[in-house]
Amino acid sequence: MFKEILRTFLREFLELFFPDAAARLDFDSLRFPNKELFKGFPDGRPREPDLVAEVQGRDGKPEIVLVHVEVQAETEVAFGRRMFEYYALLWLEFDAPVFPIVLYLKGGGREGIDIAEYRQELFGREWVRFRYASVGLARLRAREYVETSPLGAALAALMLRGKASEELELRARMLNQVASARLDEGRQYLLVNLIETYFELSAEERERFRQLTSRKEYREMQDVELTWGDRLREEGLVQGKRETLKRLLTARFGPLPEQVRGRIDALSSPGELDRYLDRVLTAATLEDIGLSD
Repeated sequence: MFKEILRTFLREFLELFFPDAAARLDFDSLRFPNKELFKGFPDGRPREPDLVAEVQGRDGKPEIVLVHVEVQAETEVAFGRRMFEYYALLWLEFDAPVFPIVLYLKGGGREGIDIAEYRQELFGREWVRFRYASVGLARLRAREYVETSPLGAALAALMLRGKASEELELRARMLNQVASARLDEGRQYLLVNLIETYFELSAEERERFRQLTSRKEYREMQDVELTWGDRLREEGLVQGKRETLKRLLTARFGPLPEQVRGRIDALSSPGELDRYLDRVLTAATLEDIGLSD
């Protein structure tokens, strides 16, 4: 999800967190190099960065700048070395300056927006010091970003939300910001999906949320919620039922043939999946389920 969001909203991402750098880039020249360039070089190990963008700078004579962004669920001990390796490979491949960034969905540095370092020492001396930018969403305050832009509103779903009593109002503001931006369907879907995925509600909270957003000021948000929110929740429900059906059938009858797995993946109705789930209780053989020819 985040790789696609960054590819679609790279300019907005940089303007949100690194406005000085964004102002120096000509996004009309933006392109994304083929990532296969980085496979098997130089030692045969595959390397596939999450996002590499090529864009011209605005300072003086236009020159290529590479923007390299890695998405991390949480901090890792050896991550700095990996960023340094990517930096070296990109510089060797393109002979161009690189702006390296890591986006943490959880954890991150001491600050929300920070500079991290990787060092190499030998014989008691430091020989290499490599720095890269760091964005730790979980250390930023959602209320400071929810009104900045549609992307800022969506990313706020992973930020510090503040008082629990105000969370539903905050979620409504996130969706309202996305709805009022008049984005095309594809871009709107990405941002609503992000909010729905990382700002989940219980059944009780969803009912309270519907009551809250029934007010006139949330009319645009209501349309977005009905268009994408309910559809995404149904897709999640269907996928969950598919996985449950596969697990139950495997537990009873052993590894499933690819044909049966394919038939299950093709099921798109919650009611239809429920009927197959009910048959698991009484079926004597896999053929009794009705998913094989």
